[in-house]
Amino acid sequence: MRRIELNHPFTPSELVSINQKLSSLLEDEALDEKSFHTISIQRDRCIKEYLDSLAPAQKTEFCEAEIKVNDALVALAQQLFDASLKQLSGLIRGRKAVKKYY
Repeated sequence: MRRIELNHPFTPSELVSINQKLSSLLEDEALDEKSFHTISIQRDRCIKEYLDSLAPAQKTEFCEAEIKVNDALVALAQQLFDASLKQLSGLIRGRKAVKKYY
């Protein structure tokens, strides 16, 4: 359903496995937001730990590649948030309409 390339030439193997989980989750018809959140946190922790192990030059290369992936994930999360908010607004309006005519 949603395709984002999460790996780049500097992606470590630990992050590749987390990215695979995230990719398969994003392909599901109905996204499980809780799982998305949990995997995103795992991904963040993995990246922070990996950055601590890199030399300054490697950090720069990794960060430049990773920021593009991060921007795509942030945009996707914002889309999901907006869709949830729109759905919630519709439910609230519907509930008010039912109460009005009940």
